[in-house]
Amino acid sequence: MKNRFPPLSLLICALLFAAGCGGAGGGDGDGPGPVDVTRFGTPREIGTGVLNGTTLDGSAAYVEEADERFPEPGCEGQPNPAMFRLPLAGGERQLVGGGDTPLHGNLVRGGSEGQVAIVAVCESFFTDLWIGRESRQGEISDLRRVTPSVPENFLLNATTVSWSNDGSTLLGALQDVNAPDGAPAQVVTINPESGQITKLFDAEQGTGVFKVGQMKNGRYVVATNLVVSFRDEAGVVLAGFQGQGFEIAPGGEEMVVFGRNLMRVPQGGTRASQVVEQIEGREITSAHFSPDGEAVAITRLIAGGGEVEVAIVTLEDSELTSVVTAAPYGPAWFSGDGRALVFTQLGGEPDFTSRVYVTRFEEAG
Repeated sequence: MKNRFPPLSLLICALLFAAGCGGAGGGDGDGPGPVDVTRFGTPREIGTGVLNGTTLDGSAAYVEEADERFPEPGCEGQPNPAMFRLPLAGGERQLVGGGDTPLHGNLVRGGSEGQVAIVAVCESFFTDLWIGRESRQGEISDLRRVTPSVPENFLLNATTVSWSNDGSTLLGALQDVNAPDGAPAQVVTINPESGQITKLFDAEQGTGVFKVGQMKNGRYVVATNLVVSFRDEAGVVLAGFQGQGFEIAPGGEEMVVFGRNLMRVPQGGTRASQVVEQIEGREITSAHFSPDGEAVAITRLIAGGGEVEVAIVTLEDSELTSVVTAAPYGPAWFSGDGRALVFTQLGGEPDFTSRVYVTRFEEAG
């Protein structure tokens, strides 16, 4: 069964997943030798679906697509998509998790002992949460459904859910149902066993909080409207940076902030260094680190028409290498071994089928 989501909804969903997905592409970089991420082959189509990360061993991608085995209506009356493991080398994809209820949503790594969270989303707000364990090959086991104790008159913004720096608890943000009026947004913890929610601190009133994270040194990172900030345990702002979103590097010692440009910020810093300069009419909408933390894959929306550029930025020299452009592409992820880049071309009329592409990096030297 082909995916029938409208193209605009697919684009919005993919961009939101990118803002909320914590490191769905890490790995240990094992392989026959180093690669040059600025040199790569022609992208090759490997299957259909909307990309939602890659496996730790570099063998496959996680994709989502509606499946005739699960016809029950979900978000906005559309069939709920199911999550599949799609081999990067090509071949038949496998359903992730199994069972009668399909897994779908944002795959969030960072839990202790290999725990992951899968956070289902509709219009950026929470609908379901599973906790499980992920193998390097992309098998999700020991799954259990957890129901967060969201207080009355609040909604959990699913795109904010991440793991704390020690992997013991989930972080997230609640928004008043009457936002931008009503009570201010709250940054909270979510117990991954019981679903109990505990408030850490109040954040801004108005548009709310779009993403939450925590650096290795304990500082919280909060993305609100046009501002990404470091905060202490009481919510006091320690430093602020103009941007729409952020991504924390492997190891948690630095992050990139993105929006009109791309900036690099160390965990104890109060100033950012620009990596990609602003171009009028373009907006960076997602950023994902390579497993070694030395490069970032970005998507940059081109104003007017919904076209998107996928590019790779090497942080040491601030060089940007364009991969593809001028189509409605979703966020891109490095493979878990760092040897390839994977991305989706979002579907349009008549069947709205999205297609997954992979490009392999050439050997360094």
